[in-house]
Amino acid sequence: HTHTQGPPSQLPPPPNPEAMGGPCYCDGKTYHEMDNFLVCEMKINGKTWPSCESYFQAMKFKDKDYREEIRREEDGNKCWVLGQSRKYKIVPNWEEIKVQVMYCANKAKFEQHSKLKEVLISTKGGIEAVGFPFWAYWNGRILERIREELRSPESRNQKVLKKLLEEFEEYKKTHREKCKESKSSC
Repeated sequence: HTHTQGPPSQLPPPPNPEAMGGPCYCDGKTYHEMDNFLVCEMKINGKTWPSCESYFQAMKFKDKDYREEIRREEDGNKCWVLGQSRKYKIVPNWEEIKVQVMYCANKAKFEQHSKLKEVLISTKGGIEAVGFPFWAYWNGRILERIREELRSPESRNQKVLKKLLEEFEEYKKTHREKCKESKSSC
């Protein structure tokens, strides 16, 4: 986390949206509503965020002004690029909390937009996300967890939800222990 950002021309190129995220797949259908880059304002901790991606990228950083710069950016690809900066310090426990941060952003999105919520809870099968392998896996799990949590108690699959919650807890525990072992500020 001690790397510094070079001149703007040395920032990584904007991502290919298909490689970074994009729609998810479930029940043989494509769902753009599940895309983290989807612009649909949501309030989290008293602030309005344009997308899950903007919230996620901003929460990486300690610097409040830089967080604000990212929050004001509506384009998900540009948010991603801003999130790759190492000019600003990343929060010390980022690896431990990053899945929870993306969960919180998506939970707010689906709780605050009834049409998006209805689309999500209407699905039944596993949710397949795209992107880098880590996020393809976790974005699918995040959406499956939220889907079960937002369903009415009589429609909720408690077994599936319990398994997902255990998986989230195991991720946090594993990364907490890795940080302690390496004595790094991850």
